[in-house]
Amino acid sequence: MAEKTKWYVFKKVDHLFGIHIKFFLPIALIVCGAAQFEILPEGFVGSLAFLFAMGGILSWIGMITPIIREIGGFLILPLFGSSLLFKAGLISELSVNGAKLLMGNGFQMVFVSAIVVGSILALDRKILLASVIRYVPVLIISQVFALGFAFVSALITRTSFYDAVFFIAAPCMTGGTSGAVATLPALYSSILKTDMSALGGKLLAVAMIGEYIAVLFVVIMHVLANKYPAFMGNGNGELLQKESPALQEARKNWVPYENASLDYSELGGGFFLSLAVMVGGALLSKIIPQIVYVAWAIIICIAAKWTGFFSDKICRAANYWSQFAMKNIIVILVTALGLSSNSSASMASVFSFSTIVIIILTFIGAVLGAMFASRLFGLYRYEGALTAAMCSCNIGASGDLQMLTITNRLQLIAFATISTRIGGALMLLEISIIFPLVTRVLG
Repeated sequence: MAEKTKWYVFKKVDHLFGIHIKFFLPIALIVCGAAQFEILPEGFVGSLAFLFAMGGILSWIGMITPIIREIGGFLILPLFGSSLLFKAGLISELSVNGAKLLMGNGFQMVFVSAIVVGSILALDRKILLASVIRYVPVLIISQVFALGFAFVSALITRTSFYDAVFFIAAPCMTGGTSGAVATLPALYSSILKTDMSALGGKLLAVAMIGEYIAVLFVVIMHVLANKYPAFMGNGNGELLQKESPALQEARKNWVPYENASLDYSELGGGFFLSLAVMVGGALLSKIIPQIVYVAWAIIICIAAKWTGFFSDKICRAANYWSQFAMKNIIVILVTALGLSSNSSASMASVFSFSTIVIIILTFIGAVLGAMFASRLFGLYRYEGALTAAMCSCNIGASGDLQMLTITNRLQLIAFATISTRIGGALMLLEISIIFPLVTRVLG
């Protein structure tokens, strides 16, 4: 006799924040009820409790609901669902004010610091050193082509270059949803000296649409690579036409950092390091203000990883904290964004013909740039475009796995990781340089 499936088990998504759903749901509903009757503790305690509860419930629904779960429901539902529930009068004004208080006091920067520092320091140093000379230039040229095609798409759709590049193309190429949700708004805020955290909802919607289009691109490229291997430069799973012994050895022995630790002091160490690197970025921005402190933090991390300045233990600690933030804080952050901004209106404004055209042309530029650069630097064109271009345009590590699984290229995960982490960081660095110049010109 087959074992009866319990009511609370849906596709094995039966835990939220490490708590079984049969315990989490009643606790969360009590917290939401207290929020609705405005009897939560004041300040951060009540606000965080509500965001954990409401964001967790919506995220869980997004993960178990057919179709919705396939389009990133675990983030889409907390973002837009919380906004709709507030409009329907099911979330109190006090709870919304608590979310705005968190966002107004820089809560999103805690998340940004975790992602920026942890994502870069988690890379394998040997692979970074061995491949950087040939692979990173392909990554950069792909991004330059992408931004160039975004400019052309602005002319075609009669959209401003400012919007096409910075608010449509950029969020699709920052290495995952975290870049769109918090890092780009924080970057723009530090340059314009105004709070732009409300942009997170719109930029996330753009990034999610970009992910769906990117998957479609990957499917089409895979079909073409199999049908016309010579034309597409199909390397049958190999990226570099000739690999140095150092790179072969690094790839063979590469083992990604584990995502958890039993030593909780390491989690605290990663937390402190992420904040300290941001402080270092702020100090350097006082010396060279043309580069904002978030971009300086990226430069510090790349230099530290490259030179081996931080020990392996420190890098692991940064990765632990980053993973914690991506699995827990992002749900709170997205829910707060939904409540503190008009997310439903943002979502509606994203679904336009011009936005779709701009994203498609941006991705075409990224692919063509990667193929052109791959030929110059001795990479197979198809694998170069798949990793350097398309793995920079997805929703992060899960997007990398999705694309490499579709194309049967999981052995390229190290390079996909470089594209997602270093590529996203480089895009942010490029935007931090271009954005102030364009803003200054436009007044």
